[in-house]
Amino acid sequence: MVNLEFINKEKIAKDVYSFTFNYPSNFEWIAGQFIQITIPHDNADNRGIKRYFSIASAPNEKKIILATRIDLENSSSFKKALYNLAPKTIIESSLAKGQFIIQKKDKKIIFIAGGIGITPVRSIIMDLKYKNELENIDLLYSNKDSDIPFQNEIENLKAKNPSFNIYYFINPNMINEGSLNKIYEKFPDSYIYISGPPAMVSGISEIIISKGINKINIKTDYFPGY
Repeated sequence: MVNLEFINKEKIAKDVYSFTFNYPSNFEWIAGQFIQITIPHDNADNRGIKRYFSIASAPNEKKIILATRIDLENSSSFKKALYNLAPKTIIESSLAKGQFIIQKKDKKIIFIAGGIGITPVRSIIMDLKYKNELENIDLLYSNKDSDIPFQNEIENLKAKNPSFNIYYFINPNMINEGSLNKIYEKFPDSYIYISGPPAMVSGISEIIISKGINKINIKTDYFPGY
């Protein structure tokens, strides 16, 4: 376990906030991994005081950024406690873990993200940019509206890296077999990273496997609502 000191929060899209914490000297992570944080608070609901979050920042940024959707009227007691954290508050975090990480880069990489599932993808993309390896990469991003978290950062990277392609799907447009067929007449031999709501992740995984991608080349990260 490590202690994280809260620095600030920022509204980055409609009902989406990022939360920045200090970078402890005894903490390391690989871009794409997640942590579990604990925020004790009064009158905790039955979902408790602990939650898992993918880290949205890359290790070279020397800060830990988490992001989530928060509906202040209907959110869990945990999300309300997170929203109300005061600067310099110390919270407890697990060490980072998870396999939603880049292990090989000998093929094209395709990220498919839905909603707040963009957080680990943002971490990986910023890490690849730092390593000067942001090439031959596609991002397919589905969101419920056009107010897209981290869009300015992602677009700035695209402008400087011509082989980094971005495709947006704004409700009611969806990432499905039809829309995938429009982008990829033949699915390229690639590594696929899918991150988002469980139903989306499962559905897209099945489509991609049916298109001939070996399931060992597909990594998934689920973001259930809470």
